[in-house]
Amino acid sequence: MRFLVTGGAGFLGSSLVESLVDLGHDVVVLDNLWRGEKGNLHAVLDRISLIEADACLPSSYSSIVDPHSIDVVYHLAAINGTKWFHEKPRLVMDVNINSTLRSLEFAENHRCRYVFTSSPEAYGESEKMPLGGDESAVFSASHHHQRHAYGASKYLGELAVHHAVRNGMDARIVRPFNGYGPRLLGNEYGQVVAMMINSALQDGVISVHGDGSQTRSLTYIDDLVQGMLASGLKNDAAGMCVNLGSEDEISMAELAKRIANLVEQETGQTVSVDFSEGYPGDSKRRLPNLFQAENTLQWKAETSLEDGLLQTLRSML
Repeated sequence: MRFLVTGGAGFLGSSLVESLVDLGHDVVVLDNLWRGEKGNLHAVLDRISLIEADACLPSSYSSIVDPHSIDVVYHLAAINGTKWFHEKPRLVMDVNINSTLRSLEFAENHRCRYVFTSSPEAYGESEKMPLGGDESAVFSASHHHQRHAYGASKYLGELAVHHAVRNGMDARIVRPFNGYGPRLLGNEYGQVVAMMINSALQDGVISVHGDGSQTRSLTYIDDLVQGMLASGLKNDAAGMCVNLGSEDEISMAELAKRIANLVEQETGQTVSVDFSEGYPGDSKRRLPNLFQAENTLQWKAETSLEDGLLQTLRSML
């Protein structure tokens, strides 16, 4: 089969591309390398077609050779990272919404199967757990903060996908829950696990937002990729919405403690944990409803948090 992966040089995208190539598929990657890195694809660079272009622009898709031969589009191009949501909300909305609409149009025009990578953030501040069923999204008044630039853009993306499905398109939605692992960005614009590890290694300190009682369900990259593969390869699944995550919750305070201990064990350096002011609008809990994943895809996260954190740490040493 032939696949188009937008955002294929990013954290999740590059690992998905590697797996598709290892399975013998032909892969085209569309990525402007603003967040993704060409180095993430070094293991398969000579076996894929890499188009360095903006997924928001219709002209970028015209560079695809023989576009009618594309069977499946995996759309992952987006701006993630909490700091971006508050500093550049219009950029986040622009990229996330327009890249989704353009890639969706490409898939419609060329009759491809389409897999949209959404997020639990599409539910906003919903307090109903487990999250990701038929409950309503909850977004606070727009003047309170900018965090929902990301979540609302993913919500609108889901609306666009469901509209396409009602018009006869074979499209599906996946929502990865707090993925982590090698290649995850650990700078100030990155995601929590890599940020904590990077801070511990560089400064000997891990800073936890708020009181650290907020919980997340962390999912290792290898498990997420298996779920992504299953969601794109399954037949007769138009309109399917699947949450990919772990049922194990951990507070951010406990996560910081575990990472500090791992770093101390692996490097011998001392790591402390402190607490700082968090970002407004941060969810208190995020636990996935996994009914569809387990019953439709027969998928379940297998990697323990201890193993996943250790593999991530060792990749950053």
